[in-house]
Amino acid sequence: MKIRVVLNPKSKSGGQEYIGRTLKEKFSQCLISIEETAYPGHAIRMAQKAAQENADTLVVVGGDGTVNEVLNGIAGTNIKLGIIPTGTANDLATLYHIPTDVAGACDVILENNLSCLDLICVNGRYYVTSGGIGLPGEVVRIANKIKLKSLVGRFVGQFLGSRIYLLAVLCALLKKSKQGHLMDIQWEDCSLNMDPLAFMVDNQPFLGRDFLISPGAINNDGLLDICLIKNSKSRIQTFTLLFKVRKGSHIHLPSVRRWQTCELIVQTEESLPFFGDGEVFGQSSQFSIKIVPKALRVIVPKANISQG
Repeated sequence: MKIRVVLNPKSKSGGQEYIGRTLKEKFSQCLISIEETAYPGHAIRMAQKAAQENADTLVVVGGDGTVNEVLNGIAGTNIKLGIIPTGTANDLATLYHIPTDVAGACDVILENNLSCLDLICVNGRYYVTSGGIGLPGEVVRIANKIKLKSLVGRFVGQFLGSRIYLLAVLCALLKKSKQGHLMDIQWEDCSLNMDPLAFMVDNQPFLGRDFLISPGAINNDGLLDICLIKNSKSRIQTFTLLFKVRKGSHIHLPSVRRWQTCELIVQTEESLPFFGDGEVFGQSSQFSIKIVPKALRVIVPKANISQG
């Protein structure tokens, strides 16, 4: 095993000196390099370079956003991805019960147990956990803005951890416009036209740790898990619905529709942002979304190899 580390120095957990020392101690002769990201998108370039050089194992020290950049650089290759979760939500690491302490996560990586995961591709950009259009994307945008706005914002992000998304939900509800956005969705021989509060395309059950949007979703079954929630003009009704989402009980509501498919096309009246893995990818009025089976090799604890 030859390990190259991609480290995000701006992730939630501090102590970069401790992290660096622990990586060197744990990985010892296996460690080839430790490189820090310097700007958004840098990790994609670092991962692409590693793939061109036939790297063996890339270890991400960061959150879901850094993991997303790296997987976009190595998708479809034989490179193994290790995760040392130091971000806000760490949804992928949480799914697999990867330890949040650096030494424990290093031990998991050294055990070298692999799980092959599906990726979701939207307009050429990959993600692995949860994504979509609508209110959840606005929540992600607000949470990221709070974390990056100032020293106070970064402190709030570190203090609240994944609960920052609950704060962002309240902010999003206060800003929520009564005017919706019509969306046309086509898949297989089906089509649907509606104004959604949220259109989610998921690869695992939860988002931001606290929101169980797609109960039962599995990230290696070759299928997209779709959850479509009809828009409500009432902030109170929306808040009540989001409370149900935290428990996963929203799936029984008449305003919620769920299904599975391999690919779909989404068209919107105006350009809207799409988010995945806790990051906003950009805006468009047309989205081509498909599943890419077994496109990512992730090192996970032995007890969770079949987790999904």
